[in-house]
Formats: sequence, structure tokens, C-alpha cells
Amino acid sequence: MTRRGRAWIAGGAALSALLATVAGSAASGRTPALRIAQASDSLPAWLESVVDGRLDRAHWGVAVYDLGAARWVTLYNADRWFVPASNLKLVVSATALERLGPDYAFRTSLYGTAEIDDGELEGDLVLYGRGDPNLSGRHAPGMLSIFEGLADSLVARGLERVRGDLVADESFFDDDRTRGDWVAYDLLWWYAAPVGALGFNDNSIDFHIRSGAAVGERPVVEGEPRSAFYTLENRAMTGAVGSATTFDLTREPGTNRIVAYGSLPLDAAPRTEYFAVVDPARWAGTVFRQVLEARGVEIEGETRTVSSPGVSPVAAGDTIHLVSHTSVPLGNVVQAINGRSQNWHAEQVLKTLGRELRGEGSWRAGLAVERETLHRLGVDTLDFELKDGSGLASTNLATPRGLATLLARAVTRPWGGVFAASLPVAGRTGPLKRRYLGTEAVERVRAKTGFIENVYALSGYLTTTTGREFAFSVIVNGTGAGIEEEAQEAIDRLVVELVEGRAP
Repeated sequence: MTRRGRAWIAGGAALSALLATVAGSAASGRTPALRIAQASDSLPAWLESVVDGRLDRAHWGVAVYDLGAARWVTLYNADRWFVPASNLKLVVSATALERLGPDYAFRTSLYGTAEIDDGELEGDLVLYGRGDPNLSGRHAPGMLSIFEGLADSLVARGLERVRGDLVADESFFDDDRTRGDWVAYDLLWWYAAPVGALGFNDNSIDFHIRSGAAVGERPVVEGEPRSAFYTLENRAMTGAVGSATTFDLTREPGTNRIVAYGSLPLDAAPRTEYFAVVDPARWAGTVFRQVLEARGVEIEGETRTVSSPGVSPVAAGDTIHLVSHTSVPLGNVVQAINGRSQNWHAEQVLKTLGRELRGEGSWRAGLAVERETLHRLGVDTLDFELKDGSGLASTNLATPRGLATLLARAVTRPWGGVFAASLPVAGRTGPLKRRYLGTEAVERVRAKTGFIENVYALSGYLTTTTGREFAFSVIVNGTGAGIEEEAQEAIDRLVVELVEGRAP
């Protein structure tokens, strides 16, 4: 097999060898040193051809660490703070693997406030969430499959009627669902969906959209799953072939009354949009109730939510366990966080860290665990200003040195292979699938992408054509309008330079 062919495949043979080396060092009590080096005051000569023209008005930070030689290769503005965008997900995923382990699993449980007796539950049925981000079809045959499995278990126990309410209990986390430093428009969409201990389908509705049959007709907008939880008012129109697409979705503030508006060209390709819900626990409870009722289980009471442990029958110990669903392992969740850059998964995991390790399912507690873990891993906590888990907030800050150091430390840990394998592969998977094609970087780079307005970032691992292994972080801030693609292309040229050995 060629060097290109073997590098980083399923973690890569080169990475496996490196992990074996650093694992031996860790076992002997030695931690590979990250030697101190000062950041350069001017752009290294090998970068000048990459950062030129309009790009030199942006702010660049570069840190490259030789994992085999245990030395810094390049440091440029490496100790300055940058907005890291989704590169911040490296922190929450590394923290979760370190503190909870790759095999950690989430449980979602059903409880009764009374026993099932002769087909009846003389009390409430409680759906209790513990932060599982995958109550969806991501790791199941269908969107409703997990709820259907839980419902079938109840029917198998003889349940026919619930005399009380269906209680959707989200009290395992706090009820602070979104952050004030997230952009308001983002809150409409899956990538900024509300965070909660009980959620369903990424706390989003899948809207399948296609143009109408003729100009002037309403486009077809169908929500999945169908539910009385939300309403849709379709004000949109079908426009002429080739006309501008102005179609969009919004909601009446604070409600799940959704409005489609704008124009969709007659020749527009069908698409699906993932629209965030308000009140995620009620969303989960409403859909689960529909599943139960479809199986003939009658619920006499209402569907209601519980957000505080003080009023949770589960927290009070006043319930009887009926059945639970256990999630896929945390390693799979990390794959979604880093491989597909799933923001909601990152935030769910962050609050899980807070709850499991500090007894408080909040951003505050989760961020405290992150800082504690960075210190534990030998990463300078002053290299980070942490606000969320996903990097969605533009108030997050990180240094390129801090991110590269975290990456270097990760390969010394038992979970290092899982962590590295979660990163997109150049020219093959995730956001890097169509990048680096036709270059030596294909399959030699595993890295986390990052993008929000005026920010581009890429941090990860690479193997040079001569077999050297680097951890690296490149962050560009202040790209400004009109040069976003140029910034990404410049980052890619820089990485190719490293892979081909034209960097020091």
C-alpha cells in the first residue's frame, strides 16, 4: 500500500504506531514534552506565498507541533486569542472522552407513579430524559423507532390505559435552553436548537419542501413527523423558472406556530430544512404520546413538562421504573460532534459533563469541567475563553497553540485513537470530503473544520510525505465579506505545504 493509501485510514497505521509510543511513555510516567518556543513576530517565509493580497488584512494564527520529535515546527501569532468557531468542539469531545470514557451511554427511562395493574396505570406515566442526543433515526431504523420500542415494551407489560398525565421530565439538566450570545436567526435552525435533558430528533422538525405544480401556486411544505405540537402557515409562492429563491421559514416568537414565506422557483430541487422547536421536552412528550396512542394505549390526562428537580417525581423517588432505552456509546456521539460538526450534540454532552461530574446540568458546570480537564491534560487553560461547547458563540476564544497542544496531548490518552478517528478525512469524509482532491493531502489529514461569520479554522493531525506526524491549528479571523472562499483555499494551501514537506 502506498504511503498515501495507509495514512490515517481508520485512525491510520502511522497514528497507531504513534499511540503505542506515547502510551508507553504515559505508562512509564513520562509525558511527551511540548517544548517552549516563542511565536514569531512576522510571517514565516514559507507562509508568505499563501497569505497574500487581500488575505493579509485578516488575522492569522498558526501552530504546528511535530509529534515524533516533540517540538514546535511553526508558531505564528500562536499565543493570541482567536474566535475558533467549531474548532472548539475539540475541547468538549476530548473532555468527554477523558472524563466519561468512550463507552459511556445515555439512558432514557419510563416510570410510573403507580404499578401497572390489570392493564391500567393509576397515576402518571413519566418520560425521563438524561441528555441523550440520539432519540432520533440517526442510529435507529427510523425517526420514531426508539419511541416505538419503548411503547412496545409498555404494551408487552400489558399497559392499555394511563389514568393520569404523560409527564415529559427534563429536570436532569437546568432549563436554560439557549445562550444569549447565539445569533437570533440561528435559533430557528437545527444547529442552534434548544438544549435540554429530554429532546427528540435533534429538537427539530424536518420540513420537506418542493415547488408547486405551477407558477403562483403554494410550494409543498410537509413537516415530519406530523404532530399537533406545531402548526404551519404557508404564505410562500412558486416563482418562475430561474427566478430568485427567497423561500424561508420563521416562527411567531416564543411559539411553535411556523410560517413559510418568500418564493421558490418552479424548477427548484426538492430539499429538507431542519427547523428548531420551542419547548423540546413537550415536543418529545407529544410525539411519544402519539406513538403510544397509535398502539392503542389511552392516556386520560394531559401532556405536561417538568423542568425542576423540586417537582420531579423521579427526583423525589416516587416512581416505579418500567423500561429504559440505552443509547449508542459516547464514541459514536463524538463522531457526530467532530465528524459532522453537530452543535446540539456538543451542547448536550457539555451539560452532561456538568451533571455527571458536578451534579448540575448547566453550561456553567460543564465549562468548569472542561477547564479542569484541560489542566489535567497539561493544556494551559489561559489559552481558552469558553462560553459554549459547540463554538457557535462568537464570544469563545482560543489560541492556536492551545488547540494544537490539546491535539498533541490527546494522542497520549487511551481514547486518543477514538478521538482522532472522529475527525473528517481529507478528500474522503465529512466537511473535508471535497477538499484537497488531487493533492498529496488526501487521506493524510484528519482535521476539524470551523466556520462562522468572518472566521475560518482547521485543526487536527497530518502525516507528511516523509512520514512525519504533526498536530496543527490554523485560525483566520476578520476575513470580511467577499474573501471567505479565498481564506479556506489559503488554509488548504498551507496544509498541503506542510504535507509535502515544504514547511520547516
